[in-house]
Amino acid sequence: MKLFGLFIDPYLYYYQIEMKTSKLLLRLQQDIETYKSKVKSNPDCLDENNKSVQCAVSRYNLQNFREILNLSPDEVHGDVDEEKLHDLENRVEGYFELHGPVDEEFKEFIKLICIYLTFIAVKPLHPPGIGFGDGTTVYQEGDIYFCTAKRLHIDEEYSLCRCCISQSIVD
Repeated sequence: MKLFGLFIDPYLYYYQIEMKTSKLLLRLQQDIETYKSKVKSNPDCLDENNKSVQCAVSRYNLQNFREILNLSPDEVHGDVDEEKLHDLENRVEGYFELHGPVDEEFKEFIKLICIYLTFIAVKPLHPPGIGFGDGTTVYQEGDIYFCTAKRLHIDEEYSLCRCCISQSIVD
């Protein structure tokens, strides 16, 4: 391949170009389209006052599912670190293997949501305001997200905390 009068190895050239977030969004939109007829609000979780972890996560996933479908690629800018993208995908796979039973369809849905949150929306993997049973939480101060549970789980095998944008709180 000749680029600017120089001969470039096409293999090296391909891997030096980073994926754009707009391209990643188009891929997510295409992949998540199959879930349109399957994703429904959990009737038990429609009440915003229901603060259970399951309902908070369910509402958050639904909100982000809708954002993926409605967001225009023209609205997102930046590059995707493909190494980090593959790491996140592998962590979701491993997490589901460890904490099975594995529902392939659900796993793939969660993987798409995690990719969106991490690389496009740049939001935490758990909804801000969520309170876990052990007293830990995810919260936001200005444009920064914090998670008081991150330090407890970051070293676990296939921890998704390593990919989450929330900052850890150290005592």
